[in-house]
Amino acid sequence: MTGIGIEGKAVVVTGSARGLGLGYARHLLAAGARVVLNDLDAEFTRAVAGELGAGDAVAWCAGSVADPATADALVATCLRHFGRIDGLVNNAGVRPEGLSWEEDPEATRRAVEVNLLGTLYCGAAALRVFQAQDSGSVVNVSSRAQTGIERSATYAATKGAVASLTYSWALDAPPGVRVNAIAPQARGTGTRRAGWVPRPEEPEPDAMAPLVTFLLSDAARGVRGQVVRMIGTTDGLALGLVHHPRGGRLLADPRGWTAEGIAAAFDAELGREQDPVGALSRPVGYLRLGDTRVTVR
Repeated sequence: MTGIGIEGKAVVVTGSARGLGLGYARHLLAAGARVVLNDLDAEFTRAVAGELGAGDAVAWCAGSVADPATADALVATCLRHFGRIDGLVNNAGVRPEGLSWEEDPEATRRAVEVNLLGTLYCGAAALRVFQAQDSGSVVNVSSRAQTGIERSATYAATKGAVASLTYSWALDAPPGVRVNAIAPQARGTGTRRAGWVPRPEEPEPDAMAPLVTFLLSDAARGVRGQVVRMIGTTDGLALGLVHHPRGGRLLADPRGWTAEGIAAAFDAELGREQDPVGALSRPVGYLRLGDTRVTVR
């Protein structure tokens, strides 16, 4: 169907019985891949697998990714049903809302365990196999929230950690193994905060799926250690990269820095170089296909 080298690949998609994960699974199946579905509820996950047309192309494994045993079981299920594992999509996630100092500690713990530790556990389980076979692709799910977002600090922190994990795994992985992340934006997803009113241009979850299929395919062999962003705009879907954090210009003082000297440096130089804070703090420019320049937030 796609001609990009995804046909026949066996892929685990976590949190894939609903929302974005289900959209990813559907698109992969339509492109000729085989998929292991995952969700917390066993009966629900099995039912969704049946609706997708279980059999040779679909398997399922229920359980929380916050449990390392689930991570091992997901990889084992893929190997048992399909005889191989070629890809992992770390999609499962939760989003606590509110001010951190008013947040239920259990909600904080759950977000860290699912969003960060779940990604780490599942990635480690898959990467052990990928390293041995020197092939495979991991797609983590980060977020533009990694640069800061109001009333979702815990969520933002976990997604920033996922981005850092992506960069580090990309460095550690052997040449045949790729690790990337996505920063998707879509309506009706499980982590969308309460009361959010979607903009008319905000896409449906299925619109994000081709990006995942691409990153898992052979066509993405030259893409490593990147966070790829896709958002809806009034001019259509916009695609681009979330750039890696980089250190800025450094000022050196051979005499050493005093508190007064640092204050003077901020008054004269560093104060003007401060970045705006937050994912929505400034417009993001992009080029529409056809070279018409537009700007969106």
